[in-house]
Amino acid sequence: MKKILIFGATGFIGRELTKYLQESNEIYVISRNPDKAKNIFNKAINIINWDFRDAKMLSEIFSSMDIIVNLAGENIAAKLWTKNQKQKILNSRTDIGKLISEAIILMKKKPELLIQASAIGYYGYNTNEKCNENSPKGKGFLAEVTKKWENSTKEIELHGVKRIIIRTGVVMGVKGGIVPKLVKPVKLFLGSNFGEGNNWISWVHIKDEIRAIDHLINNEPSKGIYNLVTSQPIQSRHLNQIIGKLLKRPIWLRIPKTILYQLFGKMAHELLLADQKVYSTKLESEGFNFLFPNAKDALEDLLKKT
Repeated sequence: MKKILIFGATGFIGRELTKYLQESNEIYVISRNPDKAKNIFNKAINIINWDFRDAKMLSEIFSSMDIIVNLAGENIAAKLWTKNQKQKILNSRTDIGKLISEAIILMKKKPELLIQASAIGYYGYNTNEKCNENSPKGKGFLAEVTKKWENSTKEIELHGVKRIIIRTGVVMGVKGGIVPKLVKPVKLFLGSNFGEGNNWISWVHIKDEIRAIDHLINNEPSKGIYNLVTSQPIQSRHLNQIIGKLLKRPIWLRIPKTILYQLFGKMAHELLLADQKVYSTKLESEGFNFLFPNAKDALEDLLKKT
């Protein structure tokens, strides 16, 4: 049984991961709001209060841990990308990453592994070509954020700690991710495509996201960068069509790109209209099999729960 400490455990992915890993591990959740965490998780989860500032205190917390999972970061779609919000998105990732690095470097007995979150935004919002883990960094705000996010914990590798970077795609789930945002207007007969809907979405079912992280934790040879997406990206209009069919609702509206650009600015380019073909080459080469490799099966599984 491994002792695993999770940052960002109260977020969408963090909640599911914490509940999944507790079946076979001793889980610790770090939070500056322990009361909130206690309301979310059962008594089997150990809640640790930390002020998100003191690296020495964090080093002491790490002393009995085998594995650290860092998922912490401001939701990129929570608010419009004002100058202040963009800085908040960046700082919420890099500040914690740097403190984690500093805390690990201070330790004599270090954890064996750090799982560092990232995103396929690294490859840019318009990939043009198929991307795997060896593809270069793309352009855009999210590409710069993910690069700095990943680099915030890079130094620990020089001190003998194995590090795995997980570049996650668009996550499909019932309690978070893209699906609730798409389902709500469709149920109200307001199903819409953004632009022509030809942009490609690289995605993963929440169950496979969690299973993939569990695989990386337990597979000793795993190291380096992994794309957490299925290898069957889907165009956004086809995704909407599947949802419409399953809910027996029409997809009849189209929101022109110009309106999206006026309303959301850069967010429209990099989130709503992002065109990304990303593949999980490395994960699949290690024998990982997706429970939901195609979008239709994933959506059928999720929508039966709504």
